[in-house]
Order: sequence, then structure tokens, then C-alpha cells
Amino acid sequence: MLVGLTACLPAAPAAPTLAPTLTHTPVPTSGQSRGLLLLRGPYLQSVAANSIIVAWETDRPSHGEVVYGEAEEYGASVADPALGARHVVTLTGLAPYTLYHYRIVSDGEPLGADAAFRTAAGPDQAEFTFVVFGDTRTQHQVHREVVARILEQGPDFVLHTGDLVDNGWDTGQWAAFFEIERELMARASLFPALGNHESNSPLYFDFFHLPGNERWYTFDYGNARFVCLQVDGFADFGPGSEQYGWLEETLVANTQPWLFVYFHVPLYGSVPPHSAPFAEMEETAQRALAPLFERYGVDMVFSGHKHSYERNEVNGVTYIVTAGGGAPLYWAREREPTQAAFARAYHFVLLEIDGDCLKATTISVEGEVLDQLERRIDAATLPFLPGQD
Repeated sequence: MLVGLTACLPAAPAAPTLAPTLTHTPVPTSGQSRGLLLLRGPYLQSVAANSIIVAWETDRPSHGEVVYGEAEEYGASVADPALGARHVVTLTGLAPYTLYHYRIVSDGEPLGADAAFRTAAGPDQAEFTFVVFGDTRTQHQVHREVVARILEQGPDFVLHTGDLVDNGWDTGQWAAFFEIERELMARASLFPALGNHESNSPLYFDFFHLPGNERWYTFDYGNARFVCLQVDGFADFGPGSEQYGWLEETLVANTQPWLFVYFHVPLYGSVPPHSAPFAEMEETAQRALAPLFERYGVDMVFSGHKHSYERNEVNGVTYIVTAGGGAPLYWAREREPTQAAFARAYHFVLLEIDGDCLKATTISVEGEVLDQLERRIDAATLPFLPGQD
């Protein structure tokens, strides 16, 4: 759990997460006679210390394969045995926090350019970065500019707080989302939360390949645990619900020093609720979830929905609304008494973990720093790292 606002010591630069520039779609294969087009991807999912999922879609069925290795000569490959237009290939037996080159292949023809990803940090790697942003559902040009800024930071992975698109049942909107996110998702695994605008659509579950039941799930990265919830109006999260029971069990079982939770509708925020049902949802979430977060030492809670940036400090837990990914911005009305920062701006939040230190920087689409904080946790709670006395 966070122990205050003490500034961290200067951190050593994180290992770079650079990858070659990717070709944009539609991309023909090198075999022009076939004219096979890449409609979606490649995009990375569910990165772990020893595995990752690579997904893509072509305009017609083909036999898919991923070639990969620690150099551009690759040396290893995994084939999708099924003939189809959509391919989902899992690479296993990988080394933790290691840069791998990869390329997707269909019917023996390469699709696009060489790309690269970094596997997740294992428990003995406590230095990494990630980005959190959300509400990318409209204003595609703004969404593009936010993604371009994120790419400049080279995060190891990305969390999305929901409302990826305006209408989760519209395949055209999903096509636009994946096109805008193409270069980012080819380099860094995206872990999204369901928003109300996804509307519980089956398309969300077709396109994303996430841990657990994909609605609420958890994963570890380095010395941190991440917990995604479904707080979007389409799932029960109150006491007695399946999700609530799962959440408490997950929090109880946590042994990681850093603990983060993210979902769509926030518990706190100065932007008023959209409607009475959302106001009721916020009140229910405050009563049901906030006590769990405080009891089990959650460090930060990320949400979206209220199109702005806001940070509230409540009973030792930092609540961040990051909903400036492209949807029209909202005005705040009545300031939350726990508010520590607010900005009506398109933005994302960059988080840098270095052992027991965390640095969070909120960056606008123009590159301006909107908010910044540094925190430290009790070093006694950190796991033993090789080389320590």
C-alpha cells in the first residue's frame, strides 16, 4: 500500500521498448498475385513473462503462422492449424522481459513488416512502464494524436479504461479503432476494461483475448498485480455477486507490493453523472468497492467515463479518472472535496515502476505535463531480488 507523497530517488532509465516502424493496412502480401489483404493487426494480447498472443485478420481464409526470435532472423515459428480469416496464435516458452522480433505469415507469404514486442517482466524484474487511458470512442483524429504521444513513451503495456468505441455492435467502428491503434497494439499488449458503450457486445469478446472470463480478470507484471473489473452497467458488482466474490478472493490472495485496479465508471469525480442510473451506480460502487480497496491495500484505481482527467485521494487510495482518449470533453461542476488534480484535456497517464518507487505523469495530447506524483511503498514488502544483500 502507498505510504505517502515521499518523492522517489532518481530512477535508472528503463530498458527501451523500441520496435521497427510498422506498415499500415491494407497490406498486400509479397505474393501480389494472391492479393491477400491484412484487415486487422497484428496485435498483441495477454502478454505474460513466458508467453504472448498474436492475433490478426485477413480479407479471406488462409493458413496463418508467426515467425519469431530474438533477432530478425527469427528461428522459431508457431502455426495456426485452422484455415480461416482470423488467426490467434499463442507463443510460449519465452524468456521474461526479453525483446522478440516477429512477423505474421499467411500461406507462406509475409504480411507487413518485421515488428517487435517485449515479454512481461517476471517477479525478479521490478522496473517497467505502462500507460493508462480511455474513452477513445469518437473524434478519431484526436484518438490518433493521443496514440502518437503514447508511442513516443514506448510503454511495456497499456490499460484501457473502457468505451473503446461509440457502439460496440458496429463492426465499422471496431475497424477504425484497430486501425488507429495498429502500431501501438503491434508493440504493446492492450488490456481493456468494458465500458457502457461496448454495450456488452459479442464483438468485444471476438476481438480481444484476455485472461480469465475476459469481463473481470487479473494478471501480474513484475512486482505488481493488476485487477480489471466490469463496472459498466451490464454486470453486478455488489456484495453477493459473482464478481464481488471473485474480487475479494483476488485481493486477499495478492502478494505483490503494488496493487492496481481499473474499470470504467468511476467512484469519485467532479464531472456529474450522465443520468440517474449512473449516479446510482457510482453510489453503489462507493459503498461496495471502496471498503475492499482500503481493506486490502489497493494503491491506485483507474477509471474512465467522465471525459476529463481527475485525481482524488480517498483514505489512502489514489483514484484516477483518465477519460481523455478522443471522446468530447466534459466540464466539471462541483469540485470533489477529495480532488487533488483536474484537467479538461485529451491525455494519457504514464506510470513508471522502479522497485518500491512509482512515478505517475499525466501528459496532454500537446505534450504538456498536466499532473505528476511520486510514491514509495515500504521496501520491506518488496520481494527478494537477486543481488540484494
